[in-house]
Amino acid sequence: MFLIASGSAMLIVVNLVFAAIALAVGFAAGAWVCGGAKAPITPSVENPAIDSDRTEELKLQQLIMERTMMASDRLRDLAASVATDVDAHTANIGAIEAQLSSQKSDGSASSDAVFAALTQIEQANHDLQSKLARAEEQIQSQAALIRTHESEARTDSLTGLANRRAFDDEINRRFAEWERRGTPFSLLILDVDHFKAFNDTHGHQAGDEVLRKVAKAINGCVREMDLACRYGGEEFAVVMPTTESADGCVLAERVRTAIEALVVPFEGKELSVTASVGLAGIAVEDKLGGLVKRADEALYASKDAGRNNAHRHTGVSCVPIKNAKDVASKGPAGPPDLGIDALPNRTRFLEILRTEIRTSQEDRTPLSLLTARFDGYTKLEQEYGDAVAKLTLDSVAQFLDSALDGEERLGRINDFTFVAILPEHSRQQADEVGDRINTALAKCAVPLGEQELNLTTTMAATEMTSDDTAVSLMARAEEGAGIEVPASLAMA
Repeated sequence: MFLIASGSAMLIVVNLVFAAIALAVGFAAGAWVCGGAKAPITPSVENPAIDSDRTEELKLQQLIMERTMMASDRLRDLAASVATDVDAHTANIGAIEAQLSSQKSDGSASSDAVFAALTQIEQANHDLQSKLARAEEQIQSQAALIRTHESEARTDSLTGLANRRAFDDEINRRFAEWERRGTPFSLLILDVDHFKAFNDTHGHQAGDEVLRKVAKAINGCVREMDLACRYGGEEFAVVMPTTESADGCVLAERVRTAIEALVVPFEGKELSVTASVGLAGIAVEDKLGGLVKRADEALYASKDAGRNNAHRHTGVSCVPIKNAKDVASKGPAGPPDLGIDALPNRTRFLEILRTEIRTSQEDRTPLSLLTARFDGYTKLEQEYGDAVAKLTLDSVAQFLDSALDGEERLGRINDFTFVAILPEHSRQQADEVGDRINTALAKCAVPLGEQELNLTTTMAATEMTSDDTAVSLMARAEEGAGIEVPASLAMA
């Protein structure tokens, strides 16, 4: 009877897996129907290239959904087949048990009969387990297909970047986090300059190749947490979580210069292209549509200024992005540096911490601070100078930021001590994060002449109590890190 129960448990698991996948398929189908599928394909005289892209995208989405629904039907058939197998197994075992009971009642049961019945039961259980194992493999295969189709449904087929549907989902999610937690984010929108004229001159195939190269350049500049998308036609967008608009200037200029440096070989020609960039960050009492509108206004300010430049919307007006140009010109395009100067200082970090504490107290979830003191900073500064010490700190800051999740914020307490907010983390969980980061950091080394500097930090975790304010929690975290804070700062 134990093996019978195991078979029933397997059936429950199979049905639960199928139900979860079916829900995902239903959600994807609903999003497609309510999103891209409802948009009519109407030709446009003004931009036939964009219309062609839109038509092909919708055809692809339809094909993906058809394949997804076929996989869903296959899963449904598998679940029905498993249910039939379990029912047959149960009936078979019931017949064997009834026969044994009858023989026991009339006294005709023998050891040979019992042994034969047990052998039958064992064989039946073995057969059922084999069928369930095969069904599970098939379910995993179909589930993988559905995941692949779902990924394709959120990917632009030409550039490989996320598509407009994925952009809408991401920016709505970030806006919900902003409303709930006060977590900032920024939006960058760029437009390839004179793309229609480019298409008319060189042809649509050349235009497609340019869009692919531009997408690759953008993808090479963004952080792992950022979402780069093809916004539509020759427009692209990047959603930057946990990023103030001022901090996004480096990425904006890095992307612009990376595109400017592109050389696109096509049919024996070397084509070049530029882009205009607009940047805006979410602001107090902002609406989602307002953020997109301000980023778009910054984009048009760049076009009005002669194109191939970047502007940021401050919330009041559009200003040119200039300060990041020197940073961008120091090397080839790559992930933007989150240096120590870009991190929130103690005062700004306290403002962020107040919001996080309020949210955690309302939700009754834990929250911890993790301090990281860079070991050997003073010696490094004395032996190699301020420039090398600062460059090393920038590397540590970038490493720490990349090791944190999207909702976790990194700040700077002093010259060589960092602090991170870990929402929904107990002290023990924060310690585990610190150990994981230190283990990874220990594997990195900075070449200094003929020597290498091993990067290590001293971590300390501090968990919020029910009575904590931002100031008191920060004070305890700094005490744990061995930092003496002046009374004037302690009251900040």
